Amino acid sequence: MTTETMRELGQAAEELLKERGPKYNMSNHEAEEKLRELQKEESMEKVYVCSQYGSRGDKATNLELAKFFCMLVIEEGKIPICPHLFYSQVLNDDVESQRAAGMRIGLDLLKDCMELRIFTGISEGMKGEILKAREWGIPITIANMAVIYSEDQAYYEEQEIVKELREVLNG
Repeated sequence: MTTETMRELGQAAEELLKERGPKYNMSNHEAEEKLRELQKEESMEKVYVCSQYGSRGDKATNLELAKFFCMLVIEEGKIPICPHLFYSQVLNDDVESQRAAGMRIGLDLLKDCMELRIFTGISEGMKGEILKAREWGIPITIANMAVIYSEDQAYYEEQEIVKELREVLNG
């Protein structure tokens, strides 16, 4: 992408932000100040939400599930980090360069998390996240399936995830 194209995109984004009003029109300095204020408060633990996006099932359903998983983390008083929920809105997973960029961003966000929590069966993209978490010493956990499924289904789902996780970690 040329510098001229980037400039045009930036101008278009600025115009959209102005149209949407002041709450969307915060300068970098104001945003940094707001973040500092939040950080002065008691720090909340970040949990990396590791779930499927495009590999199994349809993407829309997987995004709805990701929202639900994030709410579960929020209810624990923790901050969910779910890159595929946000970056799927600005990057196209079907374009390899954009998918790679999204995966890189996700891994960078993972570095700041205290835990990687698995919510679904393990996809190819999730494998990379899991292996990096292990390499970086970030604890890997499996979500409480009983919160998501019926008792019988929860047991089955958990056993499947454990089996897949063993394959990834020993593979």
